[in-house]
Amino acid sequence: MISFTRAVPGVHDPATDTWTAPSVTTITGSAIQVRGDPRRYAALGLVLTTMPTLFFAPTTYGQCPEPGDSVLWPLVNGKTYTVKDVDPIAPDGVVIAARIVVGV
Repeated sequence: MISFTRAVPGVHDPATDTWTAPSVTTITGSAIQVRGDPRRYAALGLVLTTMPTLFFAPTTYGQCPEPGDSVLWPLVNGKTYTVKDVDPIAPDGVVIAARIVVGV
């Protein structure tokens, strides 16, 4: 089991000069590390050898991490990574899995 975390800062209302409370969303599922696509890495300016690609299947149908989300990937010294790229698999328009490139 793995969890991606999305932190959303509060929103400022200039009319009242107040902020809404920040929120945190967690997207859980299962992931395995797979071979990355060298052409995709090159197109994005990413480094294949230091940025793993994960094949992720969410626990909740339709949920998917987004670039900027964070994840603790235990297979690489337990480092916290940031999602750099997402390639969703959504045959009916709803994400059932995704290939996710993460990096520090």
